[in-house]
Amino acid sequence: MASKKNKSDNASGENGADADIHHEDLFAVWQPNGFRLSEVPGGASVESSEYADILKSLQDDLRELQLAFLYNKLKGVIVFEGWDAAGKGGIIRRLTSVMDPRAVRVWPISAPDQREREEHYLQRFWRRLPPNGELGIFDRSWYGRVLVERVEDFATREEWGRAYSEINAFEASLAADGFRLVKIFLQVDHEEQAQRFRDRLDDPLKRWKLTPEDLRNRSRRAAYEDAIEEMVRRTSAPDAPWYVIPANDKKFARIAAISTIIRTLGSGIDFKPPAPNKEFLAEAHKELGIDPDSK
Repeated sequence: MASKKNKSDNASGENGADADIHHEDLFAVWQPNGFRLSEVPGGASVESSEYADILKSLQDDLRELQLAFLYNKLKGVIVFEGWDAAGKGGIIRRLTSVMDPRAVRVWPISAPDQREREEHYLQRFWRRLPPNGELGIFDRSWYGRVLVERVEDFATREEWGRAYSEINAFEASLAADGFRLVKIFLQVDHEEQAQRFRDRLDDPLKRWKLTPEDLRNRSRRAAYEDAIEEMVRRTSAPDAPWYVIPANDKKFARIAAISTIIRTLGSGIDFKPPAPNKEFLAEAHKELGIDPDSK
């Protein structure tokens, strides 16, 4: 399957000043290791007539990917960050709706509780890492330390300043322990976000999603842009690059995100089911009255 092809990662220096953003595959997924949000194209889209077929094919691949993780006792982590109303929930629903719920867990991350505020900020994420054979999906993540906690002054400059190296060390530890990690940021422009907020406000079933915090965050967009750009420049690594996906078109973002997850987590995995133990197979044939020679 095309979605399982290996990809080479783009690498650059720590400051990312000279890095180029490379066009990736059919869906123009952007994988920067040093970039500016202004470089992410806002017009990326997918034809509505093709969307359903592409999505179904990718979801078939997702089922195979999850089975491969079970067969091979692998463990994977998917991180979603992005602007409010960027479409994280819609992508996560299309991921999990075709997976065995016993082997995938979604963690919606909000503000830490009192106990968690007394711990190191990474502690609550260590507790949520998946065991062998499972996938963990984080709807927001440890990057809150260098995003909302930075911008809203919930962390001191010294705390969020050292968090880049702490996060890099944390993710390097995950890679060394066999975790497969994919990090996705969904980029929507100022005008598209405003339209989505208006749509939520007009829909009684979605109005609850729009909060005063959303409006406050929007009013500080410039500060968040600075934080996002520094986050991507300083926490992209060969084992944990950022994939910044244009998300003005929700269908495009879903296709791009899912294809990126399959390609990244599935790289180098043997998707073939393991061969059954011959002794067990003979015993099962005998117990179930199956003549193997008749097949």
